[in-house]
Amino acid sequence: MNRTIESIEQSNNRKIEQLKNRLWRQILANFLSLGLLKATDAVVLILLIPYIVGKVGIVNYGMLAFVTVFLNAGKTLVDYGFQISGVRLVALARERSGQLSALFWNILYARLALCLAFTLAVGIAVQFIPYLKAREWVFYPGFLLPLGHVLFADWFFIAVQKARVIAWANLGVKVLYGLLVLAVIRKPEDFILIPALQGLAGLAAGVWIVFAAARQYELTWTPPDSRRILGFIRSDFRLFLSNLSVEFNTSYSILMLNLLTTDSLTGYFQVMNKLAQPLRFLLVIFSQAIFPVVCRKAAEGWSAAVHFLKRAYLFFCGPALGAILLTVIFAQPLLSVFAGRSDAFLVDNFRLYLIVPVLVLLNVPATQLLLAYERKTAYTAVFLSAMAVKILSDYLMIRYWGLRGLVLSCLMVEAWTLLGLWLASILGNNRMAKSGQALKV
Repeated sequence: MNRTIESIEQSNNRKIEQLKNRLWRQILANFLSLGLLKATDAVVLILLIPYIVGKVGIVNYGMLAFVTVFLNAGKTLVDYGFQISGVRLVALARERSGQLSALFWNILYARLALCLAFTLAVGIAVQFIPYLKAREWVFYPGFLLPLGHVLFADWFFIAVQKARVIAWANLGVKVLYGLLVLAVIRKPEDFILIPALQGLAGLAAGVWIVFAAARQYELTWTPPDSRRILGFIRSDFRLFLSNLSVEFNTSYSILMLNLLTTDSLTGYFQVMNKLAQPLRFLLVIFSQAIFPVVCRKAAEGWSAAVHFLKRAYLFFCGPALGAILLTVIFAQPLLSVFAGRSDAFLVDNFRLYLIVPVLVLLNVPATQLLLAYERKTAYTAVFLSAMAVKILSDYLMIRYWGLRGLVLSCLMVEAWTLLGLWLASILGNNRMAKSGQALKV
């Protein structure tokens, strides 16, 4: 009898270990797939910088950076809160095909409605604001960029932990975009076509992703449900504000730098920002790869979520910090190749700016727990307060210290965000512990 019980226990332990190993293999596969996706983004966009700057000049590149601020805001509006809420809803409903179909199509309808609203609003603004009117022929082709983003359903494949699908789609789209740039961009005036080329490539990838999702998961077409679409928009509004504030951190900096200094200085900062982008991508893919699992662990209890997050985070910190350190060491040759200028002023500011991804790395655990437990109010409050600080500090520090002031302002805002997220997470844990819902770990 005892042998039978021991045999059953051993069998159960083996099954538990197999499930754990399978879970970590899924996370690793998802991380590598998302890594391929983001690495493709980074490599193609970075390799194109010397070519684009050489063909259109740093002044036009700075003007393009200014217009891209608005187009990226359109992409943020299209994403709304679906990169978080969509992943969570699909991860919890992935076994129910009827519910999954309705979720998939209505989220796409909501994204399309938001894209159309953005295009109309910015189109009107361009007609009535002289500073924008002078750049209207950059804006109009650029509207293809957020439109192409509508169908790019990366949130769906992240939720079902099949990120390799979007990784391969993204590889194709970035190669296509690179080829289009090399074929079309020949003279300075061609810079107005760059966002449109990126939008066309994204649109092609989006169509392929939608067909892949529908075929692989037997998603039946569902007509628009206006109540559900409006429900998504209402419930995710706070997440959208948080995402907008994150996008605002970079976008507002470029706007202020362009308005208070010159197109050329804006262009140099944009190059610095692009060179730091792979480091941010590394943090994003880690967060996206583990978030579906954190959500499921959160459903089991606070201690299960925190235990998993600790192990995953400690494993990831080493490679992330190593990548940041390498970028700091090679800052001068990187700027020399990609910006065509690497004097001490630019190099010092770039190295200082690289502290930003370190601060972002430190806020990952707090962010994951706040989102997994749907503490949207606290999460949003932190980012909105950071946005308020950003508005004031960027203007004042750029006005008096130029590029150095902007870099210091970015560091101050990220430090504010880091402290706010951890404070919100700790206070939330304390409230849950008092009510018996959480365990201290």
